[in-house]
Order: sequence, then structure tokens, then C-alpha cells
Amino acid sequence: MEASLRAVPAFEIQARYDSGEPMRSAQVTVFAPTDPTTPWQEGQTDARGRFLLQPDPNLTGLWQVRIRQAGHGVLVNVPVGEEFPQTEGIPSASPPFGPLQRGVMAACVIWGCLGTALFFSRPRQSVYGAVESPSVSASPGSSQVSPSALE
Repeated sequence: MEASLRAVPAFEIQARYDSGEPMRSAQVTVFAPTDPTTPWQEGQTDARGRFLLQPDPNLTGLWQVRIRQAGHGVLVNVPVGEEFPQTEGIPSASPPFGPLQRGVMAACVIWGCLGTALFFSRPRQSVYGAVESPSVSASPGSSQVSPSALE
């Protein structure tokens, strides 16, 4: 997940999945810097994954915006006040995977699929050896069985 924000008369926060798809109708909870345990505002993202935050300018510090949907979530720290320079696109989480990381992950998935396919495609060998029937060595008309056949 990643989220970005842009300073306008308010803060526009946009939440997206790693695939780039917007988090539509995600639950948003805003916490003021003076009380990080009690929600200051609650709402939802729009159809494009955006949420507009208009914090109280008298409450300076880091505002926390928690965005959650279906087990996914992101926490964005929004700086408010003169001691925080307003910059666009403040990263809130780790950057997305780079081309090298994606290539290594793809190679691992292919290697795993190939190994599984080769494992199940090999011919099966019986656990038990071939069972031989006991040999009977008797002359025609006698009813004797050789001792080796009884072993």
C-alpha cells in the first residue's frame, strides 16, 4: 500500500493498493496531535481513493490519518504548522518494489512452479518389489515342495 498527500487549502490524501488501484470507500480515521487515541474525524475515501483533510490550524504537529479496507491499511503522518515545511508527495510507507526485486520474485515463482511440475511428472516407482511366486520343484506325480519355496 502507499498513500500520498498534497497541500491545498486542505490536505488531499490519496490511498492506493500496490497495484495502483485506488482504495474506494475505505474507512478513514484522523487523530489530532493533541490526542492520538481519540478520533478527531472519521470518514471514507471517494471513488478515486481520495480523502480531503482540513485540520485545525491551531493544533500544530503531526496529524495521523489511518486508512483501512478489507485487512489492508496505511498510516499517513500529516505535518501541520510553521515548523513543518509543506511538501508535496510526502512518502508514508516504504517505496514500491523496484525492477530488480520484481525480477527476483518472478524468478522464484517460476522456479517453484517448474520444480513442482517436474516433481509430479516423474514416473512413480512401486514401494514394494516385484513379488515372485514360490517355485515348486517336484517330479511329475510327486507331491513334494522344495524347501526353498517355503522360505
